[in-house]
This record gives sequence, structure tokens and C-alpha cells, in this order.
Amino acid sequence: MSGTGRAKCALLAGAAAALAALAPCRLALAQEKLQATGDATVGFSDNIESAPDVPTQGSAPKYAGAFLVLRPGVVLASVSSRSIHRLKYTYSYDLLFEHVDASTSTNQLEYRGFFDLSPRAGLVTNAAVIQSNGYSSIILTAPGAGAVDAVSAGSINFLNASADELLSVDLAPGLRGYQGAALGEQTPLFDTVAPRTFLGSARLGGEHTFLADAIGAEARGEYTVVEGSLAPDGTALGTQNQLVATGVAVWRHDWGRDFTSRAEAGAFRVQRLNTGRGLWGPAGRATLAYVQPFGDAELSYDHMVTTNPLIGQTLLIDQVRLRGALPLTKKRELLVAASAGYQWGQILDPTMTPADHVDAILADVALGWQVHDMWLLGLRYQHVQQISDVQVPPLPVSFVRNSVMATVAFRFPPEKEMPRAYRAPQRVDGADEIRDGLEPPENRFQQPAGTTGR
Repeated sequence: MSGTGRAKCALLAGAAAALAALAPCRLALAQEKLQATGDATVGFSDNIESAPDVPTQGSAPKYAGAFLVLRPGVVLASVSSRSIHRLKYTYSYDLLFEHVDASTSTNQLEYRGFFDLSPRAGLVTNAAVIQSNGYSSIILTAPGAGAVDAVSAGSINFLNASADELLSVDLAPGLRGYQGAALGEQTPLFDTVAPRTFLGSARLGGEHTFLADAIGAEARGEYTVVEGSLAPDGTALGTQNQLVATGVAVWRHDWGRDFTSRAEAGAFRVQRLNTGRGLWGPAGRATLAYVQPFGDAELSYDHMVTTNPLIGQTLLIDQVRLRGALPLTKKRELLVAASAGYQWGQILDPTMTPADHVDAILADVALGWQVHDMWLLGLRYQHVQQISDVQVPPLPVSFVRNSVMATVAFRFPPEKEMPRAYRAPQRVDGADEIRDGLEPPENRFQQPAGTTGR
């Protein structure tokens, strides 16, 4: 099946999953709320089309300019005694004042659900579809959730569809197991020259919990198919098939009432099936999280191998990231959301040898003032920088982009009248979980903390 065909299948599957998940809510006399959203942002950027530092054939020139982003949307939230659902659609239109013909648009459909299957089992599901005709350095997520990843400079037209699930089961007192699976498809649209990527992954793990600690193990597997990928020198590689297997030991610990940590250590094996070459390496992760009822923050370090679907490359990376969204005052009328991080990466060539370096830097901070239940004013600064040995687009080349933005956000009804989206726990004791509308904690299963997808 072609990349476009798989993307359409994933799109239909995600929509069907969302509709199927919402149907049982009505039967269970769920409380449903519909919310209209709208954001208007005026900004200025010193590299509005994310042009590369060194001009390349066919790339846009580097120039500064002002832009306007309009983001109307709608949210459908549903809560019953056994489930939570949230379906959101957002349309974004980016108007470039000095180059109107380069204006772009994006469609996003997102679903998140939680099912309390029994006193001992819970299920989390997610699905998302993004159709974008935009620029790589315009982050589609909120500033407090931005990822530090290598991207293609300049204009990108793509369709991305993904879905995942995580089933958690209480096997015995203090003993929990979980299983997860995910599918994703990234395909270029129209005349965009870019790779097509398909990813499928699975995970299986378990842990034993004590008073403030949990120890366990997790096994992960990922299968990837990339069509139209390029070597760092621009040579066409054809279809690449790859399998990644990872095994880690896990330790989690709660530090007082607000802090929790997670540490992983293990190994991975990458096997390029079409060339028969492979690579062994260590895998590790460490996080320290601060969790409040109305926000959270996290500092993390990762050493791992990952496939970047946007650029169609597998990279060996070390990454440090700080992200969070927290209120600054007791009444929560002043808010801060930020992401900052550095990713040091090396592209793995077909022989599984670390080759060209691609480093990514992100600094994204926003301040918000809730002037009214339905209105929020915000200021945002974003710095995106990519430092790359590669000089051949659409591979990730070097570029820098700074942007300043002012936003007016509207929500009707206001957020405080909407059921909150499900938040999986990070703490060992599960006290930070958000499950609006469900049965009291003492009467229901509590999902293992830290077992949701990252």
C-alpha cells in the first residue's frame, strides 16, 4: 500500500475510533459539553519561512515579516461514571502580510479518551490527524508541550495520522502490568518533496509498587518503513525497513507531595532489514516532575534511538528538555507555559553507522493573563535553531528563527465549566491523576503511574 493510502486508512481509522468511543457515553447517560474556541495571534519573525542559513536551490529566501494566525475550533467533551472523552477540531490560517501568496493553513483533529473497564483495568486511547500546509518552525502545539526535534526547513505540506492505546491491569496487590500499541503515518501532499514514513510500535511492562517507590521492567518494539528517504549526501536510498527493540529497567520515586521522578536504564538493538546491518547501544531516561492540580512541569534527559517521521531519518540522540505550564497566582489569572531543550543527534546511515550531526534547540515561553473567564491575553517568544552538517534539502539543514507573538484567546463556555481532559498520573501513589466524573478513587482502579505514552 502506498504512503498516501496508508495515511487515508489511518485517517479513517482514527475518525472511526473516535466516533465508536463516543457512542457508549450516550448509552451511559454521559454529561456532554460543546465549546467554541478562537485564537487570534499577531506576530513578527526574523525568518518567516524558516529559510536555511545557506541558500539552496529551490529554497525560499530568508526575510523578516509580520504575520497573523487565526485559529477557530470546537471541543466536544463527554464524561460518565466510567469514561472520559475529548474530541477537538482546530483550523489554523497563517496570513503573511508581505507575501500573501505564501499564506498557509492547517487542519487538526484530536481525540483523547479514558475507559474505566473494571475495578482492576483501565484503557487510555488517543488519535490525531493533522493536515498542514505550513512552515516547519511554526510549532502546532502549545508552548508548554513543544518537542525538540529536527525539522525540514522551508514550506512543508503533509498529512499525519496517528493512534495509540494503553491498557493497564491490576494483577495483584502492589503488582501492575500494562500493554500499549501505536500506529502512525506521515506522507507529503501535493508537490512536496519529502519522505513517506509508517511507524508501528508496541510495549509491554510491569511494576511492583511500595510506599513511595516502584520498580519494574519494560520491553518495546518499533517497526518502521520509510519511502523516498535520502542519504546525507542526497543519494536516493529507496525503501528502508527497520526494526528497533528496547528493554529497560524502571525505578520511580515520589519526593514529598509535589515531586516525582522516573529513571530507566537498558539497551536497544536497531536492525535495518533491507541492508542486514544493525547496531547495539545503551538506552536511558531520567525525569523529575513537579505536579499540581492545575499544572505541571518536567525536566528530562534521554539517550535513545528514534525515527523522525517528518524527515524520514533514524537518529541516535541525547536530549535535555524542560517543559511545563503552571499558574503564577493563587487565583490562576496569571499563567506561564514554556518549553526549552537541546537535542544532539546523529543520523544513522544504511550501514547503521552514525553519520552527520543534526542538533536542535528550542526556547518557547508564553505568559497569559485571564482577564475574564472567557478571555485570555498572551505574549509569546519562540526561538528555533537547527545546526546541521547536512546541506541537501529536504534533509534537515541549518536555520534560525525568532518570533514574537501576541494572542487573544476566547473560550465559550469557559474552561472551568468544561470537563477536564484526562491526565494520567506520574506519581507512584497516583494522586495527580485527573479523572473528572468518575467514581471515587477508593472505589475504582488506579492506573499505574508513568505508563502512558511519551
